Amino acid sequence: MNAVTRIGSSIAASVLFAGFLTGCDDVKREVCVSLAPDFEGSGPGYELIDIVRHEVWATRDWLPKEFAEFSPSLRWQKNDPRIPLHDGGRFLRSPGCVKDGQYSYMRAFDRRFLKVVELNAMPRPVDDRGLIRKTELEKYHVLYFAAGRTVSMLQSPTGQRFIGVSKSLDRSLVTPSIPDSWTLTEELLSEELEVNLVGKVSVLRLENEDSYQGPMAD
Repeated sequence: MNAVTRIGSSIAASVLFAGFLTGCDDVKREVCVSLAPDFEGSGPGYELIDIVRHEVWATRDWLPKEFAEFSPSLRWQKNDPRIPLHDGGRFLRSPGCVKDGQYSYMRAFDRRFLKVVELNAMPRPVDDRGLIRKTELEKYHVLYFAAGRTVSMLQSPTGQRFIGVSKSLDRSLVTPSIPDSWTLTEELLSEELEVNLVGKVSVLRLENEDSYQGPMAD
């Protein structure tokens, strides 16, 4: 087999694989409709990552055991079930919609999902030891932290600050290590804090899968 034939075969295989990924699930979408999501509740949230479209879809319509046993097709990647660390929040819009109040929904796997994220860059380590992993994404999310509570803050060597937003349902009790040039602090809030995670957002994951998001506005 010559080089041209090998390249042609590789392209054909890639096209067939992409076609397999995009065509294997019964997915119905409503794009940018004026129907606000209802994400009320204290239980964990569940997310599926569409690796073809680079999108993240969220729902509360699962139980931990059911989600653990669920095996999606190759197109989808499960995020670990997340417990929010904030006291309230709302999505202003779904990424890809032109104005606030517009949301995209998906019906798949007998559940209804909200589009919450578009991925701009997949996770990558930010330090030589891989203690912190960074994902770049787009979303439109406002969070509220009540007065009198303690929040966790992660600060980069350049002074950027990221607030603790969620933890894994099966969170490790081991204190995570962080690079020497980073700091992790606890802060007591004297008044309610509103955090606007709007547009381009960085998500930092520690060893124990705690999620910090920002950077915070000055």
